[in-house]
Formats: sequence, C-alpha cells, structure tokens
Amino acid sequence: MARQKKQVKFKEPVRIRTKPLSNGNRSIFLDVYWKGVRKYEYLKLYLVPELDAACRDRNNETMAVAERIKAERIMSLNGHSVAEWDSVKKGAMLLTQWIGKYCKGGIGVKESTLHTRYEMLNTVEKYLASINRRHISLDDIDADFCRGYVKFLRSFPNSRYTKDLSKAPVISANTASSYFALFSTCMNNAVKAGILRENPVNKLDPRERLQRKEGRKEYLTIEEVKLLMDTDCYRPEVKQAFLFACFTGLRLSDIYALTPRHIVTAPDGYTQYISIEMKKTERPVTIPLSQEAWRWLPEAKGDDVPFFDLPTTATVIGRALRMWAEAAGIRKHLSFHVSRHTFGTMMLTLGADIYTTSKLMGHTNIKTTEIYAKIVDKKKEEAINLIDGFFK
Repeated sequence: MARQKKQVKFKEPVRIRTKPLSNGNRSIFLDVYWKGVRKYEYLKLYLVPELDAACRDRNNETMAVAERIKAERIMSLNGHSVAEWDSVKKGAMLLTQWIGKYCKGGIGVKESTLHTRYEMLNTVEKYLASINRRHISLDDIDADFCRGYVKFLRSFPNSRYTKDLSKAPVISANTASSYFALFSTCMNNAVKAGILRENPVNKLDPRERLQRKEGRKEYLTIEEVKLLMDTDCYRPEVKQAFLFACFTGLRLSDIYALTPRHIVTAPDGYTQYISIEMKKTERPVTIPLSQEAWRWLPEAKGDDVPFFDLPTTATVIGRALRMWAEAAGIRKHLSFHVSRHTFGTMMLTLGADIYTTSKLMGHTNIKTTEIYAKIVDKKKEEAINLIDGFFK
C-alpha cells in the first residue's frame, strides 16, 4: 500500500495573537511572518473576561474586527515586504478614515473649505451605505467605484431647506462637481503619501467626470425688492436681514457675525461703513452704508452683540423666505445667495463700475464680478429689443 503524501499546510503570513494584561483583559495583536521577517502590530483591540452573554457578544464583535484587519493586511502584503509594513497598513486604511484625516485640514486651510470637505465626506458615507460597502479600504477604490460615486452625486438630495428628502431637489451640478473635485484631491494626497500607486479618478474619461457649469445667478429686480419691502414676513428678523443683505451684499455667515464694532465712522465724521473680515474668504471688506441699508439694520444691543437675532437652522430661514416671496407674488426661490446677487446686479445697473462693485462684494477675482456684468448687459439687450417689438 502506497504511503499517503503528507499534506502541506499553508501558513498564513498574518496571525491573530493575544497577550494577557494586568486588568484581566487580553490585548489583540497581529503576528506577521513574511519572507523570513517577523513583525508585530498591536491593534488596540481588547478581549474582556467572558462573565456573561453580553461580554461574549462583545468579544465576538471585537474578533470579527480583528479578522477583517488581518484579511486586509494579507491582501495588502501582495507586492510589499514586511519592511514596508507602514505602507501595508495605510493601504488597508478605510476610505472614510483617510477622508476624515483630509477633512481636518492643515496650516492655512480656511474654515469654509473644511466645512465643504466634511460635506463631501457625508456624501461618500451615504454612497457607501447605499452600496453596502461601509468598510471599503483605500486599496479597493477603483474606476468603477468612482463612476458609481459620480452617478450617486448626480441624484444626491439637497437637504439644506427641508428634512423630507423625498421632496428635496438634487444638489446643483456645481456643488456635485465641487464634492467630486475634493474627492479626487483626497486621492491625489493618498498617492503623494505613498498609500496609493495612482489616483483611480484619473482612469475616468473626462466626459465621465462631473463638470462645472456657468450657473444662472438668481437675483431680484428693483421692483421685486420694493414688493418685498411692502410685504410682511412672519419672521420679521429674517425680512430685515435679507433686505439689509440686498443693500450691502453681505453673505449670511457675515450677517450672523455683524456687531456694532464692525460699524466704523470715516474721518469726515459723517460717512459710516461696515468693516468686517468675511467668513468665507477670510479677507477684509469695506462697505459704505446707504440710507436704505441703515433702514433695515436693527438697533444695537451691545458692542459685541450681533445686530441680527436670526434662526440658526437653514430650514427655518428657508421656510420664512419661501412664504414671504409667495405673499409678495414673487415666484423666485429666495436665499441669501439671491440677496447677494441682487446687490451685485443692482450696483452695476445703477451705474457703478465693475472694479468698485468687485471691491464692495469682496471678490478675490474680478472674473467673478464679470458674471453680474453679463447679466446687466443682457438686460440692456432685452431693453433694446423692445424697440423692435413696439414698432411691429
């Protein structure tokens, strides 16, 4: 009878071990042996004494996490040596963990930029939940994943003004493009850090990516502003703030921050103006106060107390603006973006030059202001075209 061949057992390069601690718990670590080199990695995961069913369930969950990390390390070892263990660990890092680090920013990163990064992370988390891949690692991100994320962003609901997502409109093409651009930058950073060999976004055809569009800026005509002035709003503080923004061009974030300390008197002792550092750009802006602006500025309550006591929830503000517009017979979707756009177009319509308007709005690039100039030019064309219609 022929002797049976001895089965050769495959030795896993990564094994789970435990080490007893003085408090009775056991620390879980990985014992890595690959190509003659040994390495230990402590996972900061712990098993507790199994005193009851709850402890056993907890340990089962902990071991499941350890097994997942072990599997990721084995997969990531392909093409690496134990000497490159840091790269192996980073490659197995969860996508959400890496984006979370990116969201924390660095030196000189503006608060508004960090806010947008966190919004992008929220869309990624929602996308992962929709495809049931919450624990996907950086190594698993490929072109197909990116295509799926693009498709997801195209239909992502804008929950800024309503909690009912079934009724919420989708985010704008430019907002979706901004999120995808931040995601791509995050992947580029992973390449620079030596975690990824290449950015998977680069494998997409330009036509597959989200492209920015020159958005149509909604604004109010002078007649519509007058209509709103003559119409009551059930949140008077929202009406005051919105009209004040129409006559100063301030963003909502700056309206929230505005205090009497930001009102400065010029050397002539008569002219008063706003001097404030804008929240979004962190750049100072100086805006002379017109009589109409003064009309909608509440009385001061203290040097460091904001003028406007506004709701902090965008949903509440959005509802007040919507109902106010309906009462005035205006079908446009009001927002504090609209009040700012109204200020820009109104300045150019009334004869202010583009450079002055740019300074008043705190634009860092005059090309941004040129968008308002195009709107005014279009209005002029429409006015001239009325002549042709009149004599037909």
